Amino acid sequence: MARTLSYGAIIAIFALPANAASGIGVGVGASVGGSGGINAGVGASVGGSGGVNAGLGASVGGSGGVNAGAGASLGGSGGVNAGATASVGGSNGINAGVGANVGNGINAGVGANVGNGINVGLGVGIGGNPANPSNPSNPSNPGKPTKPGLPGAVASLSGNQLARMKKRCADVLSSAGTYDSDLRALCLMIASR
Repeated sequence: MARTLSYGAIIAIFALPANAASGIGVGVGASVGGSGGINAGVGASVGGSGGVNAGLGASVGGSGGVNAGAGASLGGSGGVNAGATASVGGSNGINAGVGANVGNGINAGVGANVGNGINVGLGVGIGGNPANPSNPSNPSNPGKPTKPGLPGAVASLSGNQLARMKKRCADVLSSAGTYDSDLRALCLMIASR
């Protein structure tokens, strides 16, 4: 019984950095039953070079269970950014993601997959060459995207977008057991560019 209670202990951590010159950050985390149980985390920061940032994550049953995450930022070099992901059953289950960015153009993306067979994706971008957003180097061929799929989306990131994604992926890749395998795979793809 004591062992069960020790595995089910709730842990909450509040953190405030001592260096106020780089901004104020607050984080809260809770876990019941360890990495395979129920986990939640919330973080926020104000100031520093990144503007205002907030993030939220929740997991029930570990990486193969039900997982959700959301993040938003205002200010900093990227303008206004928001993103959300959800997963039921891990990488071979049902997964969905939504992202939006205003700054250096306006971009939005939605993606979903069921198992390894059904995949749906939608992307919208305003900025760059409006005559042909799918192929800015060839305005005479507007209907044929040059690099379809997720690898194509990563390959078509601008230098600034790629630098921002690499910075965000550094934490994902350094925390192997914390993040979903699909997110790690995406970050590995981004890091290799």
